[in-house]
Amino acid sequence: MKVSKSWLKELVDKVVIEEVERLLPLRTIGTKEITDDFIELDMKGYNRADLLSIRGVAREVAAITNSEITFNELNGLEYTWASRQLPSTPVTTDEELNPLQAVAKIEGLKVNTSPKEWVKKLTDSGMRSVNNIVDVTNLIMLEYGHPLHAFDANKVKNDTINIRRAKDGEEIVTLDGKLRKLTAEDIILADDEKPLDVAGVMGGEGTQTSNSTRTILLSASLFNPAMVRKTSQRLKLSSEASKRFYHGLTRKRLLQALDRAIKMYEELGGKLTALTLIGNLEDRPKTVILTLKKINSLIGIDIPEENIKKYLESLGFHLRGVNVNSWEVEIPYWRLDIDIEEDLIEEVARMFGYEKIPAKKLQGKLPERIDQSLFEKIYKTKKFLAEAGLTEVQTYSFYSTGVLAALGFNESLEDAIVKIANPISKETEYLREFIWPNLIEVVEKNLRRDFNDIAIFEIGKIYLPGKDNPPKESYHLAIALMNDTDNPLEELLVILNSIQDLLHIQIEKGGMMKELETLFHPKRFATVKSGDKVIGGIAEVHPRFLNNFGSPRSAGGAGITKRVAILEIKIE
Repeated sequence: MKVSKSWLKELVDKVVIEEVERLLPLRTIGTKEITDDFIELDMKGYNRADLLSIRGVAREVAAITNSEITFNELNGLEYTWASRQLPSTPVTTDEELNPLQAVAKIEGLKVNTSPKEWVKKLTDSGMRSVNNIVDVTNLIMLEYGHPLHAFDANKVKNDTINIRRAKDGEEIVTLDGKLRKLTAEDIILADDEKPLDVAGVMGGEGTQTSNSTRTILLSASLFNPAMVRKTSQRLKLSSEASKRFYHGLTRKRLLQALDRAIKMYEELGGKLTALTLIGNLEDRPKTVILTLKKINSLIGIDIPEENIKKYLESLGFHLRGVNVNSWEVEIPYWRLDIDIEEDLIEEVARMFGYEKIPAKKLQGKLPERIDQSLFEKIYKTKKFLAEAGLTEVQTYSFYSTGVLAALGFNESLEDAIVKIANPISKETEYLREFIWPNLIEVVEKNLRRDFNDIAIFEIGKIYLPGKDNPPKESYHLAIALMNDTDNPLEELLVILNSIQDLLHIQIEKGGMMKELETLFHPKRFATVKSGDKVIGGIAEVHPRFLNNFGSPRSAGGAGITKRVAILEIKIE
């Protein structure tokens, strides 16, 4: 949002721009750029819809600089149409899509260039001047934060505007000259023949004003903000209007913007000849209870009551005493971001000045430091293996059906591994109890792509069944190595020896359990210990197991599969 300095001076009495530049980042919002003509606010991450209008910024500036705004809030009796008997134009709408819709018919206009002061305001605000008809809508959007759209009435069938969902596949050429294909999730304004406007995003090229325009249909709307956001994202079409629609708009701002636009068109020689208003014209009032105790507790210092009232009232809040040291706070209609007591306390804190809140030591006992030794060990192990030339992979925490078949799994063995109660597919039915079978699956996929030198590792969780308890989880390190030799185990032993001190392990010759004879080479197997406890093993994978994955055979091996060595150890 670019804020014109000259325009701001019109709306805030005797404001000192240098003071504004200094205080805005301290009290309100950061700035991206400051020039002689404008201050650009950094709106990223801020839910302040009111700061998307020059009037909203003027209110904020007046509060932080102890100045006064130069404009008043109009009420219903002061709107230009209040004392007129006007016919309506045909409008149909849907409250879910469009809670409030206004259409004003203005005749007798003549397209011309805009006055220099209008062009200056637009240019300083980052917009270009088009013509006096279009410029009125852009000036109103910048001043009030509420987008308007002017249709050439001669291009709208029977002056009819229908607010509805688009039909799937319906098309419109927008003002940027691009053809947009719409879906039923988009809101459009249409006459009885064609789409006129992508609601809240951009108008259609076919109904834009031109030098021959004499009568316009001026539309002011509230649209479903979630639908506008989705349309803008799907079409990859962000506009000044869409930003304001999905940040949130108010009924009172709509009516004020419409009133001001009509008056500006009448100053250009136009005449309001018809007006349609559909929907509830009143914003829902909102109040929040605020207590002195909560304010001082959260901010950490004692702020006098009179200061609290002064800060909030300068921002447009109204306070009514409820009990001793507590208030019922009426939220101004333009502050859509205020919902709970903590929101009000934040307002008090920033107006007091965050930089004025003194630093204090935390009271009470500091919590004990969480033991991070396991994760430090995991990090160091990953770093070492990566530096040694191995590639880290991350497989699913499940066994695929291919892995289960290779392991010779059948339903009689269900109790040996953890079964998911509600799996999303057959591929995610059983949790892994070892990582290395998943690594063999990765090796097989790489072999199919003609990689002959594979060295991969994974550190992750495995899951063991607990009878009447949740599954037991623990971290394992698994390595799979294939170097196109007849004994890749030798290279894996070299790697393992180099990390013995890091993991506090030793390798010993050990006997193989009978259940593992179909999985590993009977003569190339060793156990890995930590102290007296066996924590895993290192082995060459049995050719029969590799054949179950369909691994390619070596060129002259006479039916011998490529050799793969694996390691798996518990590292907790």
